[in-house]
Amino acid sequence: MKCPGCGKWNRANLPHCVYCGMELPDDAYGINGTPAWQRDLKDGEKPKSYIRVDEYGSAETTDDPRDTLADDMARLKNRKIAGEQRQRMLRENAVARGMAPSGRSVRTTSNRSTFFSSYDDNPNTTLRPVAPELVENTSDQPGARRVYSTKYRTTYETDSQASLYQYAPVKENQDLLKPDENQTVYDGYQDFSEYIPDNQPSQRGYTQFSGNTYVHHKPRRNRAARFLRTLLLVAVLCGLLVLGASLLPKLLNANKDDHVAKATVTPTIRDDLATHTITIPGVDDQRITIRELHMTAIVIGGVATFDIPDHLWYEDYLDYLQESMTVTVSPFILSDSGTQTPLEQITYEIDIPLSPIDLNTPDNPYKVVSTALYTIEFFVREGSTVTINGEDYSDLVNTEGGKVSYNATVQPIGENNYEIVVRSQYCRENSMTVTLYREKQEIPLDLASDIGNTSSDKSRTMTIRATTLPGAVVKVLSPHTDLNITNAAIDGSFSFRAVFDKIGDNTIVITADYPGRKQTRVEHVVHYVPNIDVYSRSAWDIVSQYTDLMDQMELRKANSQIYVCKGVITSIETTKPQRAYMNVGTEESPLLVYVENSSKTQWVEGESYRLYGDVYGMYNRVPWLIVRYTYGLNESARLPISTFSPKL
Repeated sequence: MKCPGCGKWNRANLPHCVYCGMELPDDAYGINGTPAWQRDLKDGEKPKSYIRVDEYGSAETTDDPRDTLADDMARLKNRKIAGEQRQRMLRENAVARGMAPSGRSVRTTSNRSTFFSSYDDNPNTTLRPVAPELVENTSDQPGARRVYSTKYRTTYETDSQASLYQYAPVKENQDLLKPDENQTVYDGYQDFSEYIPDNQPSQRGYTQFSGNTYVHHKPRRNRAARFLRTLLLVAVLCGLLVLGASLLPKLLNANKDDHVAKATVTPTIRDDLATHTITIPGVDDQRITIRELHMTAIVIGGVATFDIPDHLWYEDYLDYLQESMTVTVSPFILSDSGTQTPLEQITYEIDIPLSPIDLNTPDNPYKVVSTALYTIEFFVREGSTVTINGEDYSDLVNTEGGKVSYNATVQPIGENNYEIVVRSQYCRENSMTVTLYREKQEIPLDLASDIGNTSSDKSRTMTIRATTLPGAVVKVLSPHTDLNITNAAIDGSFSFRAVFDKIGDNTIVITADYPGRKQTRVEHVVHYVPNIDVYSRSAWDIVSQYTDLMDQMELRKANSQIYVCKGVITSIETTKPQRAYMNVGTEESPLLVYVENSSKTQWVEGESYRLYGDVYGMYNRVPWLIVRYTYGLNESARLPISTFSPKL
């Protein structure tokens, strides 16, 4: 240990100093037997620790690197200050004992102009000036004197005042023979803050011959050097242009890659429900979780894929008053240790759909009717809640397709309104109003409630029963037979058989007259289509009779001529009603017809069918047929196609 008297080191187990005999302290090892010098070498306190806890309770302990860096910088500064003080103390002790100080001072500030001016390892160029405040003044020390090395002595002294040894050569504005009293002197040398070695030419075009005599030489201009510098500059510019041209495409591709690497949101359909697919880029086998939905996916092929149904965001709401909503998801990367690294949040819009209502009959929400009972038929999603005029009719929903049939009582008061409200799962509430108009009657005239709207009787007739005011005069203005008005004068009942003279819609017209009252007129439409056995017997082949049909269009239309068409649905033009173009020819020689679907089978574009339909007219210079029956090409009709030849 170190002796407190003479300051010399002794063995730790000695009781007295072997140099001065002073008793050594018995706490050489200090607390717990640890030497004091070991305690001085210990590191400082451990930097601060930070404990981060996420929402799920996962804790992570980390050190702030800025605290460590600040401690290192503080210790470095303290060491530099202590080193300067130690150097100053050593020099003062050396001067006090009459010893010559070192020829080169130790300093902590840099001077790039002299430090980097070393040529050929000349020691003259390694001397650097020291800031004046760091140079100690030794002139007050008794017995101290300035010592100058012969290496820096000059040989042209002129008087006793110029006995100080100077550096040579130096700046032109320095008086070497009479140094300024303000010039810095350290370690026995003058400091001019700039040193030029003996073997280096003057930097300003001056050459020293002797004493303070200088001869100025104007630097020569080297044209070749200037040309080489210009040529080098042009070459550098060309190189930069070439480098920029090569790097520009890479930068553009990098921007594209950055764009591709971002998360994408794509609207899709999953299980007939609106869904958004989110793809998040990552490293394979990483686990990415979406905190709001507690969904986790593994990165495969560079992306993690999430299929998020839209209804997850609003299915818990009781009322959906808004058409759309903005949602935000927060993805996190899960590490094996449970650490969660947040990624950029993803925001997108979702639409909240209306509950579907597909009205089948009537064709549109406003319908003029003549009967006291009318069937309203529409389709909803299975499991929907249905109310009509405030009453719950959910039990009418057909589970095999969501079909609802409602028998509406129509009063002869003009407009009869029926408000239909539907609420389906994952949808907003939707409503529709169907208006059935029945003209006001001064003479009541009602058809029987069991009178249908369609008929397929091969006799092309239908029995119609009705009642009116007893004593009223009843007339049937449409084709009919077997009118029976026997009881009309007693109870106002009558009947007849309506005759359908065409395929499709046939209108039955009845009037009732009574003295002193306005006439009542009732019109009832019946859609007549024979069954396939009867219908197909009259079918002509459209391919062989195409020219005849084009030439005799009005005649074939008046007779409701039936044709069979075999071909491919090339394009669907409308969906309600479904209308499309069909090629009944070949790809090399196409033959088009325009067909309207009145059958029970929905067509698919690109599929092949066998269609039975009657002539309706022309559309875009091709025949227009109303199709009553649809079959596949491999599904034959019950009867063969008629071989009857048309007659003009």
